[in-house]
Amino acid sequence: MGSQAKLLRSFTRVEPKTLSFVIFAGCFLISMALLAVSAGSLVSLPSLSSWLSAHTTPPVSGAQENPGPHHPHPEDGTDRNEESQRKPLCDTSDRRADICDMEGDVRVRATSSSIFFVTSSDRNASELQQSWRIKPHPRKGDHAALSRLTELSVGYLTTHQEDVPKCDVKSSVPAIIFATGGYMGNFFHETTDLVVPLYITSQKFDGEVQFLISDMLPWWIAKYELLLKKLSRYEIIDFNRDPLVRCYPRVIVGITFHKDMSIDPARSGGVTMFDFGRFIRSAYSLERETAIVLGGKQEEKKKKKKPRLVIIARKSTRKFSNVDEIARMAEWQGFEPVIAEIKKNQSLGEFARVVNSCDAMMGVHGAGLTNLIFLPTNAVVIQVVPLGGLETYCWSDYGVPALEMKMRYLQYSISVTESSLVDRYGITDPAITNPQAILAQKDGWRNWTSIYFFNQDVRLDVSRFSSILVHARQLLHR
Repeated sequence: MGSQAKLLRSFTRVEPKTLSFVIFAGCFLISMALLAVSAGSLVSLPSLSSWLSAHTTPPVSGAQENPGPHHPHPEDGTDRNEESQRKPLCDTSDRRADICDMEGDVRVRATSSSIFFVTSSDRNASELQQSWRIKPHPRKGDHAALSRLTELSVGYLTTHQEDVPKCDVKSSVPAIIFATGGYMGNFFHETTDLVVPLYITSQKFDGEVQFLISDMLPWWIAKYELLLKKLSRYEIIDFNRDPLVRCYPRVIVGITFHKDMSIDPARSGGVTMFDFGRFIRSAYSLERETAIVLGGKQEEKKKKKKPRLVIIARKSTRKFSNVDEIARMAEWQGFEPVIAEIKKNQSLGEFARVVNSCDAMMGVHGAGLTNLIFLPTNAVVIQVVPLGGLETYCWSDYGVPALEMKMRYLQYSISVTESSLVDRYGITDPAITNPQAILAQKDGWRNWTSIYFFNQDVRLDVSRFSSILVHARQLLHR
């Protein structure tokens, strides 16, 4: 018992010293540990960031960032996603025109009606086997228009193939391949099927493009020489007679069609029919950009200048049978009438100048109204609609284009008594009272076009029509 008490007293005496030492040692060790942790944290932050970056969930396929110039794509430096999304050479989805657009090494061998896109062999086998057969004229599905046109073949060749044709001529500018034919000979179709689509397709090249024309009609080339030279500074190639292999950095097969006599700015990069009108006036060196403004200038008031009205006098069907009477009425209403139809030996440029000298145009629905493309801006177009329920056709063929070219438009539907069909069928015949019933018959479309397009003339009731001329003059005051 005594010894235990002695030991206890001894421990009690040394306990404060030992406890102080333990506390000091513990604090020292804790401080060093905290310092180590703190230092380790300061050093490891960038490494942690790198680790997180390296182990973050990868982005969704197709949304990868561009590696950039200092971070080349692994494997071969190419964007595999971009490779997999390459578009085919040809777009056949449009209802009116198949278009092939190739940029790279393109070789044209006209002797076999073939266009080859020469590429490396890194494309997949199914892609390289693709080919297209194209008739480069924008009346797709119209057998009557396309039946005699040459079919062109478009496809791939790889650089290692032995049958890659060697270039006889290398060009530094693109090429556009298209065909004439179709309904050429009708001014409306010449314009809506070829001239407007060719303008849409080629204007962006500013003359630095070459035309290769399949099924080329020499008279068409002569007729539109001024337009073709405005669109291309290069020799026109007669595709079907060309023995050479021609190589280009880009080739477009086919020309883009939007609507009849119309351009869709959303599809053309902002180009409009108004731009087309300015192009036409420039190509034919037409002097007048804008129509007369009646009462707009003191000088014109002094001269008492009359606005000129061109009356399109058709010689065949849908002609005015009282054109002289119409001219007298126009003069009485304050116009200077100009009775005009392009003559056999008259060039298109000469007739364009006649039309451009006028401030208004009138005519029965037909190709002759296509000459409105030569009118100055703000001119008035008056379309006379013959019997047959043609109002919608007339509006879309000439009303819409006139307005898109910043002209004024008036549409006059004739009465039954103004049609020559009354004399042929009588006023109670379904051909007079219900034209739509003709369409419902067997061969309805053929009969309908025969009656209302090819066997009808118009004798205007000038008293009834005079209000249209009054309205036209009012429009020229604005």
